[in-house]
Amino acid sequence: MRIAQLATNVESVPPGGYGGTELIVSLLTEELIARGHEVTLFATGDSKTKARLISTIAGPLRTATDQPSTRWPAFDIRTLIELEKRQGEFDIVHNHMGWQALPCLNNLHKSGLSVLSTNHNPVKDYVRDIYFEYAKLPFIAISESYARLNYPERINYAATVYNGIDINLFAGSDQKIREGLLFIGRLGQDKGTAKAIDIARALDMPITLAGKVDKNDEDYFQKEVQPRLAAYDKAKFIGEVNLTQKIELYKSAIAVVYPIDFEEPFGLVMAESLAAGTPVMAFDRGSVREVLEDKVTAVIGKTEDDLIKRFPEIKKMSAEACRKRAFDNFSVKKMVDSYEHVYIQLLDQKNRFKSEPEHFSDRGGLLQPELK
Repeated sequence: MRIAQLATNVESVPPGGYGGTELIVSLLTEELIARGHEVTLFATGDSKTKARLISTIAGPLRTATDQPSTRWPAFDIRTLIELEKRQGEFDIVHNHMGWQALPCLNNLHKSGLSVLSTNHNPVKDYVRDIYFEYAKLPFIAISESYARLNYPERINYAATVYNGIDINLFAGSDQKIREGLLFIGRLGQDKGTAKAIDIARALDMPITLAGKVDKNDEDYFQKEVQPRLAAYDKAKFIGEVNLTQKIELYKSAIAVVYPIDFEEPFGLVMAESLAAGTPVMAFDRGSVREVLEDKVTAVIGKTEDDLIKRFPEIKKMSAEACRKRAFDNFSVKKMVDSYEHVYIQLLDQKNRFKSEPEHFSDRGGLLQPELK
């Protein structure tokens, strides 16, 4: 198949540090190439890939000091213009950019090209009407929880595909001594960073915080996180880390603390932690119970007190059980198998429509895939 993968311009593919969506795009792209597909990646110019790379900016917008956020949409538009110019070169266009790409995808779809969008982020109120306008296009949910919580009665979720991780990267010896707790990812209110420090303090355990502070989270970081760091000398903030450092942090931790304060669509941190053999202490929100198994690979609770009181259970959880859950459910192979299946069904549907149009209903001029 000739496949276009459409990424954001905010981070490189793969990301240098934090960037869950871009990591998934990278893993998907490289595995599709390994399986013999012809893949074109629309991403930043410094992205590392075996695919043909099409870019409209040299590096990621998030770290481009000469590109204020007010200019960022212009690069998305330029990317979409390039995509439209080259549409005849593809069988499938797979969108990871988000809602910005939907009008373009609608036009491509009307011209006969198969398109697909993976929703990596919740459908927020300020873009809900945009999704509803193009709701008949096929979308992928990254968890059953995501589909359930993000307007399933309006949006056409063609399938659920869990994000995958390179399990092999997390393999290795368990000889390293595990000490303390770990919080890893974006430091923000929705991720529960301050609560993670509070939990560690209540347990009188050291905690390492690794990740980025977005501009939108700077006020929260200054008001809620920094005072806690200053008041608890066993809490250490080390900033963003690369993949090698991240894996070492997982393998060095007794548990990952994950007190999210929103309906997490998937939570790559949870899957990565399991692959490293590290159990998780998590709030019962969003996809947590799909990724983790309470009392086997995680302690799942409603409140900080729940996690604190049940912390002794963590020591009874084995690294083998954690790794098995990751291998069985969240491997790159399983993710790409699922996406290939969706691609084939979309192309088969398009071909059947061409040969037997009377068997398909016309709902606003858009085909309705029946993939579930």
